[in-house]
Amino acid sequence: MPSELFVRIVRSQEMNIAVGSKAVVEPQGVGERFASRFVGWSPHKYMVLSLPTVVTVRDHIYDGKKLVIRYMSCDGLVCGFETVVQGAVFTPQRIVLVDYPSKIAVHNIRKGKRVSVFIGGEITFADKNCTCYILDISLDGCQIAMDTAHDCVSLLNIGDGVVVQFVLPGLEPVKYSLSGTLTRALDQKNEACRHFGLKFAPMPDSESKNLESYITDAERFMTSSCSLDT
Repeated sequence: MPSELFVRIVRSQEMNIAVGSKAVVEPQGVGERFASRFVGWSPHKYMVLSLPTVVTVRDHIYDGKKLVIRYMSCDGLVCGFETVVQGAVFTPQRIVLVDYPSKIAVHNIRKGKRVSVFIGGEITFADKNCTCYILDISLDGCQIAMDTAHDCVSLLNIGDGVVVQFVLPGLEPVKYSLSGTLTRALDQKNEACRHFGLKFAPMPDSESKNLESYITDAERFMTSSCSLDT
């Protein structure tokens, strides 16, 4: 198994989530799971998650019940931790308070490291050009955001081949023109923009090395914008 697929244990300060991040909650010994979202937290004290409207949830969420919570971190890692229910509220809102974890398990499903950026660029497909913004990037692909005011955004579909052009900032800026495929449309509450995941096609060694160098340097000096407060 490639080393990047190994599970590693990290401190809870490295959970790297945001309010509203999706989660999957699994009550121990039940064999069922339900979808949830992180509502908030108090570091080292508790976390708050939403509960679904499914009636049977009441049977499995009660004080002292052990849970396993899994989620995708802001930087695309599959994470999970064990916790215990402190209490639950079913009206007027359905939420559960759980123990703040001391450690989490992290499973990297990506081949390469990914860093947060904010870089203007241009995406080309079917003889159309649209302005885009790159929000994170790795050797495998990137996440882009596009203004829904542009007509071309509605024409994009998962599986479309595109070319994204951008300039990586630095002491010696490098211009890229990379081919790729749209792999997914990401959920977001802001209707003014639409986010897509883009998987890069194989690129020349020179571009790959330059991009890898940029990602390594960025990871050293940048911190994630959605890490938990300590």
